[in-house]
Order: sequence, then C-alpha cells, then structure tokens
Amino acid sequence: MTGLRALPTPVTARAHGKINLHLGVDDAGADGYHELVTVFEALGTPETVTLTPAETDSVEVVGKYAAAGIPLDERNLALAAVVAFRERTGWNGRVAITIDKNVPVAGGMGGGSADAAAALVAVAALADFEDRAVLAEIAAGLGADVPFALLGGIALGRGRGDHLSRVLSRGTHHWVLATSTGELSTASVYARVDELRQAGHGADAARLAEPQGVLTALAAGDVEKLAAHVHNDMTEAAVSLMPDIARVMEEGRRAGAHAVLLSGSGPTVGFLAQNAKHALELAVLLEASRGVREVVRTTGPAPGAHIVE
Repeated sequence: MTGLRALPTPVTARAHGKINLHLGVDDAGADGYHELVTVFEALGTPETVTLTPAETDSVEVVGKYAAAGIPLDERNLALAAVVAFRERTGWNGRVAITIDKNVPVAGGMGGGSADAAAALVAVAALADFEDRAVLAEIAAGLGADVPFALLGGIALGRGRGDHLSRVLSRGTHHWVLATSTGELSTASVYARVDELRQAGHGADAARLAEPQGVLTALAAGDVEKLAAHVHNDMTEAAVSLMPDIARVMEEGRRAGAHAVLLSGSGPTVGFLAQNAKHALELAVLLEASRGVREVVRTTGPAPGAHIVE
C-alpha cells in the first residue's frame, strides 16, 4: 500500500547490575581518582533499554526502580552513551530511549552503568556498527563500571576498574541483596575512605595486590572458599556514614550467610548463599531487618550487554 510511512523499528538491549567480589582501593592520586583492583561479577538483575528512532532525543524511565530524581537529560548515562557514540562515529540519528529499571538506584550495583552499556549495544545495532573495540573505548569514557557492564560475566578490573581481563569461574553463585532505606553517594564514600586513612584507619599498601584467594576459589567453583576471601575496602567508610549497614550485615551473619559483602560503595549489601534453597531462607530472615527496604534474590554470573530479540 502506498502513501503510508513505515513505523520506526525499535532495538532493545539488556545489561546487568554487578557486585564486587573484591574491591581494593588505593589512596587518591594527584587527579583525585583512586586506583582500584577489583573482581566484578554481573548479577541477574537486568536493565533493559529500548531505542526507537525519533526526531529528537528523549528518555523515559519505567519499571520496578523508576524513581523521581533519575535524570532525563544528558546526565542520564543511557543518553550520554548515545551522544558519545554519535560523536565518535559520526552517526547522526536521534532516539527515544525507554529504560526498564530492575537494578536498585544508588545502591552500588552499577545500574546506570548497565543502562549505558545496553544503550551502546542498541545504538550500534541501529547504526549497523560492529566494532566492539570502539564500543569498549566509548564505554571507558562514560564511567568506570561501564566497560564491565558491556563485558559481563566475571572479570578482574584495574586502574579505575576499566582495564579488564576475564576470570575463569565455575558454577553459579546464589546471592541475596538487601537494598537500603537510605542512599550513599559514591563520591562521599570515597571521601570518607580518604578521611579514615588520614586518621590512621584502613588497609595497608597490600590493598592493590592480586586477589588470589578470590581468583582461586572462582576457578575451583568453591563457594565456601570464595566466601572466606571476598572483601571490600569501602566497607568501613560506608558504615561510618550509614550505621544501619552494619546492623543489616550482622543480621545476615546471624541468618547463616556464607559471606556478607558491601556492594561497591553501598549501601546495598550482598549475602552469598550455598544454593537456591539457602538463598530463600536468607531472604525470609532478612526481610524484617531494620534499615532494609527490600530483599532481592538473584544469581551470577550474568552475561554482558546484548541485543534482546
């Protein structure tokens, strides 16, 4: 039939939130940034981003964690990713972006980074652009966690966390995540890390050593050994800013979690379970804990950013 315009074809991509199985943080450098050694694990908490060709750029946020205060301009990492892609490649399209949020906001789980990674994969598909190495370079310019959200799985990160190498891992990890009734900004936690160290607290120079215990446990598929070696240098700083985190952690220990781990800069706390049944038992016990907004059961590792057919 003539005279009808074809509807624009949307492209949908998905990326996942993460937890840091190990997070070693060096002192701030002259540029104010902290060198890191970290082991990322992508979790089954997805961010789904749909790009539809349009006359102007726009952002809409829907889903479980759609919240007031999420920016809808170029401060939004999904739109920032599209803009960066245009600048790098010369593609001149405009898109309407819909983000279906299933990663808790401001919880240290990298939901915004997952948005950016998913948007990069989606806009590359719209533009028929296949150079994944260029996408990784664009991702590194958007934020320290974006390259990992693009890669997925389990990876060792250095520098600002964006110099990545894949890690051998066996089996599935069962996690229970306790989101917080409060929020912490990443910048404030890093600043508190610096304050505590100036006062004589914190880890020594070994903080940037290879996390060999975590890597060995992952390769062996040994959950109990992994639980014995997970670590986050930011825990003391986050707890000092939000004492309820310590109470939630203690509730998890009493409930029998194999490991209790702050997620990134917090305030979400991850609890490592032996299996799905153990995760369910932990979740039930944690749901009534003070300072907990909600409890989420999930597994890892999850894949990197990819197109959803």
